[in-house]
Amino acid sequence: MIIEFLLSFGVLCLTATMCSLTSGGFVWEIIEPVLLPGVLLILAMMIFLSGYGKSFIKIFSSTKTINKTELPELKKMETSLSFSFKALIFVSSFFMLISAIYFYLNIDECQSLGPNLATIICSFYYLAFFGMMLITLKAKLRRNIINVMTEESDAENKTASLSKKEIILKTFKILISIALIVGLYLLVMFTSTINHTEQEPLSFYYLRDLPGLIYIFIPTFLLLTISGNFKIFFSALKCVFKNQKVSVSQKALSVNSIKTFCTLLILEGIMTTLGGFMGMLVHLEDRSALGVNFTVACVPLIYALLLNLVLLPVESKVSLLCDSE
Repeated sequence: MIIEFLLSFGVLCLTATMCSLTSGGFVWEIIEPVLLPGVLLILAMMIFLSGYGKSFIKIFSSTKTINKTELPELKKMETSLSFSFKALIFVSSFFMLISAIYFYLNIDECQSLGPNLATIICSFYYLAFFGMMLITLKAKLRRNIINVMTEESDAENKTASLSKKEIILKTFKILISIALIVGLYLLVMFTSTINHTEQEPLSFYYLRDLPGLIYIFIPTFLLLTISGNFKIFFSALKCVFKNQKVSVSQKALSVNSIKTFCTLLILEGIMTTLGGFMGMLVHLEDRSALGVNFTVACVPLIYALLLNLVLLPVESKVSLLCDSE
């Protein structure tokens, strides 16, 4: 899957570059010369010590080699990717927390604030960047595993036809549920937060940020396509909308595509938001625009969280539509 690796790396590099430029920052601000290779080297050593080194290296083989690989080895390769992602979380979080401690211990020394804060942000940035690459490769590998495990004689789909009355009732229930959820969110925010300014963070003025929408959706869909789950994702949405029964293999493929899309959304939102923060920190002298820039920087992650909330019931619905349940 060396091609998928290179394609995902290219997409993320382009996204990081464009996000840095539009947020007023520079690309080299997110490249820490010691932190970046340090995180990668520690991650590589942990993979080697775990015993998954050979399986992890096999992931970067050609597509023909992957297709000829037997099922036990494919599962071992998938496990190595899961371990790598967990290890990446621990390594990045460690450096982030250590930098946060040094940040507050030296808060009276202005010269140390910048480097410590940059390490905090970059640690999370590398987690999102390399995490998306690992998730993309895992989704591709998981799809191959499901296809190998799928029997050739798969049961045909059964469609449960809905009447017009049932469709209207179902749509009405969904709209009522969404309205209640939004109302409860607003109630909690207005009662548990304090805002003495005339600016509302959730106003359309901030949420209409076009670059944020582009950076959260386009790279995510591109990575989903690279993983080979683009069509499967929309097929899953179609099955849920039509209340269409799915087989066990289709359920596994659909859940894999939805989980991959949700995880990529969150990581892309984190990466884009942190890129916006880096650009915001470059222009700290303009205090009048500090609040607005901070709010706009959070927009991609807000959209990622909202879309995850929408897709969680969809994932559960796919499981309920399985023939065996």
